[in-house]
Amino acid sequence: MTHVYLSSHVKQIYFFQILPMSRILLFLLPFLSSPLFAQEPSKESLKPCGTLGVSDWLRDYRFRSPVFDRSEDTLWVALQPHLLGKDSGTGRITYEKFLNSFCQLNEDFAASNIQFYFKNEWDLLNETDWYAHSTIPKGIEMMLTNNVPDALNTYFVADPAGNCGYNLPYGGVAIGHNCAGAGSHTWSHEVGHALSLPHPFIGWEGKTYSFNVPTPATLTYDYTYFHDTLETQVPAPLDTALVELINGSNCAQAADLICDSKPDFLSYRWDCDVQNLSTTKQKDPLGAEFFSDGTLFMSYALDHCQSRFSPEEIGIMRATLLTEKANWVAPAMLEQAINEQPVAIEPIQDQIVPDSGALFTWKSVPNAKRYLVQASRFANFSFKQIDVITTDTFLTAGLLTPSLKYYWRIRPFNDWHTCAPFGELSTFHTASLSESSEPDADGFRYYPYLLSVGMPLMLELPDAWLDHVVQCSVFDAAGRLMWQSNVGLLSSKSSLEIPSIHWPSGIYRLLLSSVPGVKWGTLLVKR
Repeated sequence: MTHVYLSSHVKQIYFFQILPMSRILLFLLPFLSSPLFAQEPSKESLKPCGTLGVSDWLRDYRFRSPVFDRSEDTLWVALQPHLLGKDSGTGRITYEKFLNSFCQLNEDFAASNIQFYFKNEWDLLNETDWYAHSTIPKGIEMMLTNNVPDALNTYFVADPAGNCGYNLPYGGVAIGHNCAGAGSHTWSHEVGHALSLPHPFIGWEGKTYSFNVPTPATLTYDYTYFHDTLETQVPAPLDTALVELINGSNCAQAADLICDSKPDFLSYRWDCDVQNLSTTKQKDPLGAEFFSDGTLFMSYALDHCQSRFSPEEIGIMRATLLTEKANWVAPAMLEQAINEQPVAIEPIQDQIVPDSGALFTWKSVPNAKRYLVQASRFANFSFKQIDVITTDTFLTAGLLTPSLKYYWRIRPFNDWHTCAPFGELSTFHTASLSESSEPDADGFRYYPYLLSVGMPLMLELPDAWLDHVVQCSVFDAAGRLMWQSNVGLLSSKSSLEIPSIHWPSGIYRLLLSSVPGVKWGTLLVKR
């Protein structure tokens, strides 16, 4: 079955095949999608967050009857990823970075017993106007065109309207590529917004706090586009927020309306000290001095400072999921964690493979639904020539650069768990263009036919030859038998050790004879 994701604004269709039990879901990335060639705004050039306001649900939260919640129960939340590329299909977030981002999201929410899973296949959209959109209305268009019901929709784009991210209460979450990945908490911050959490410094967005200026008792702010529903006046009337006092006397009515998040007036990225407090001293409207708490995900502290949601914030998020967003919650986890590493079968240990159509195989991993397979000329995988997701335990590669050493690795995951690491590195060498050829009509080929002393010969034989004894013979140019051996081939791809160490340089003929037939080939031995 072919899945095609379309909208009225998509200029180029991106599709991929999902076939029963044997499928590559996402194909090879074009090399221009590599970070080496990407032109995307840096994290430092983007504002931390574009989300504003306090939801009507949160304003009424304290006046409602308590929500029955067994906090030890994990809430499994459906999440629909939309990965944006340009019209050309390039520029999409790398699959590895996306998996790392999802892992980080679930790690950040672990203490709250809230976890996320992929509701459907990843939606791969090619639309430059959404991929880098400069306005929130363009993001609204993107979300309302492509949203999937009963899920938290998240869009990964190059530029989310000049922000690292934002959340539209009626739309979804947008995240910038360079604000994602392991160690980044932007996605968790925006999901916090989606689950009713405001900034602890609500009202200070777009303003710069100064210790030398008396702190006001109230602040006004514009949260056009960030109301609970789309039906709102544009521009919306300004809203007013009370400024929170450090003594907590107005915490339930001021700022984020949350008492254990404490005052914070810093609406820009800031670093913390060894106690994870801001280095900037602030004072509340009564003159009481304090430092902001950098551990909170909803603050603008740098990523290395952040580590938690407060207990009250956790209660609010869980109550949101049990009431307003109950349609996002699954009754139970349907896929188990992955606890075993993948093991490569071939190629390994510098095995020689053809530069085109090389076969990669590995052992199945319990609970894995998909595998990310990467191959690179560099051990740090800074540039990848293979970057593929498949549901199978094998992969046939396209064209690789000949006569080079490669490294490859496998990472298992499923729709509920993406934190399993890559397995150990395996290595292989590609044969040169002159050392390999296309398979014949039956699928037979061998390589390399330019043999150095001690080099094994790789055979690829049709399935009909398996489980039969094959007589392997090599003759020199004069027709003299140089070597002969009977070999039982149990795999369609086998290594044949030829004792060429004592043979003079020259041309030789390879003969393979078995029940299914006879195959001939030419070898060139060089010393």
